[in-house]
Amino acid sequence: MNLQKVGVKFFLEKGEDLPLSSFIPVFHRWIQEDQLEGILVDVAEYTHVHHGPGVFLIAHEANYSVDETDGKRGFLYNQKRTPEKSGQEHLKTAFRRTLRACALLEKEPETAGKMKFAVNHLQVFLNDRLEAPHGSQSLNQLEENLNPFLSWLYEGEKYILLHEKDPRKRTGFEVKFEKSPSLEALLKQLEAN
Repeated sequence: MNLQKVGVKFFLEKGEDLPLSSFIPVFHRWIQEDQLEGILVDVAEYTHVHHGPGVFLIAHEANYSVDETDGKRGFLYNQKRTPEKSGQEHLKTAFRRTLRACALLEKEPETAGKMKFAVNHLQVFLNDRLEAPHGSQSLNQLEENLNPFLSWLYEGEKYILLHEKDPRKRTGFEVKFEKSPSLEALLKQLEAN
């Protein structure tokens, strides 16, 4: 299975009460200051959609967003196009870019002290219904790649995978760790390898 279109979302521990509109100037500034990897293109906002996609930072290789799907706010990285790599490399890229953006977002003037990500609660999915149709085969193949990656990144901490049961939604898992390293420790692990 090609994990090229992998998505990663880290849920919030603190900051769900911040207005979505407060992220718009942050994302514009990230474009102007070239704060993230890749080619950053534009900002789109769907703040009017209840439990919707929120505010997007559109890039050539991926979309970043403060997402509220299913009423759970978090930061979402959705990979669109990357060079052909192994499943593990796609996961490393997606997690590194997501966590880097989360770390930046926690420190922005609009959000500093008001926002914190729960790095022990996340979602991983495949945004490709043709390559990864909903069903046990796709879930099993994603799990085969995800388990060794999570064990390496979180240094063997215990976790549970809750698979998406709704066939209308993308193939993926919600992941919950009993405890986990800090956001900074996870980033250090990803950037060292």
